[in-house]
This record gives sequence, C-alpha cells and structure tokens, in this order.
Amino acid sequence: MAAVIALEHTLLHPGEVAARLLAWTQDVIPGTATRLLPTCSCPGCSWEDDPRGELERILVALPRWARPYLYSLVLPIDRSFLARTTPDPRASPDWPWWRQRRRPYFGDGMADRAAVRPRRGG
Repeated sequence: MAAVIALEHTLLHPGEVAARLLAWTQDVIPGTATRLLPTCSCPGCSWEDDPRGELERILVALPRWARPYLYSLVLPIDRSFLARTTPDPRASPDWPWWRQRRRPYFGDGMADRAAVRPRRGG
C-alpha cells in the first residue's frame, strides 16, 4: 500500500488508483452477468477511456514487490470481464488482452420489449 501511495504522490494524483479501479469496475459490471452497456468494439470509439489500460500502466510503474497487492484487487474485475465477453476474431494480436474481447451488444432493448409485448385487439 505504501508503494501505491508513493506512486500517487510522484507520478499520479492522490486517489487516482482508486478512481481507476472504480472506473474499471463500473465499465465491467454495470448490470447483470449477461449484459454489459452497449459499446462499439472498434478501437477508435472505445479506447478513449481505458481504465484497464491505466491500471496496467500503474501496475508496471509499481515496484515488483508491490504489484501483487494491487493485482489482487484488479484480478476479480478481470475475471468478471472475461466471463462477460468473448474473443474478438477481428482484434489485432498486438492489442492488449482486454481489447481482444467483444462485448455483447443488446442495442437499446426496444426490439426485446416489442417481442414480449402482448398484442392488443388480436
């Protein structure tokens, strides 16, 4: 923990690690186990905010002995992300692993609601 605090007071801003953990959590776990917020999977659209990438840079910046503590907080979120996504066959192998995954796209849900809405007068 001391290494995280030291990093936040030198290369980052105080509270930035917690903010990135929260952002990654909210990006991965906004709803149920089978539904993620609709996002475009192309890198140009979805890479503007990359909380997992920021966490990766923070992990690399930490001393080797301090990485397991932060990684123990990141790992459950990563596992949830892996469970909610599928491999993207169009992804470049040069991209980081979290960018080589596809999120299910459910649109705005209107088609789903129309399919279960009973017909009137029929």
